[in-house]
Amino acid sequence: MADNKETLDIWLPVIGNALAYLCLDRHERKYPDKTDSVLKKVKFLTGLGVPEKDAAGAAGSTAESVRVMKIQGGKGGNRGRKK
Repeated sequence: MADNKETLDIWLPVIGNALAYLCLDRHERKYPDKTDSVLKKVKFLTGLGVPEKDAAGAAGSTAESVRVMKIQGGKGGNRGRKK
């Protein structure tokens, strides 16, 4: 039984990531305007329950890059300008 659990521990994340990638691909085809950026793709995948690190990889980026994009996107356009 332990061997079966080890096999499941290895393959279930692989299967889950593959399904998430297929869902993203289908969503991109049906709603191209909703997936025109990495952040929108990551938001879609995390909404399905995919961890952000894996979602970033499926969206063609890295978790660190997504983190930086979120920070930059949340600041608005006033960076370096005097009010």
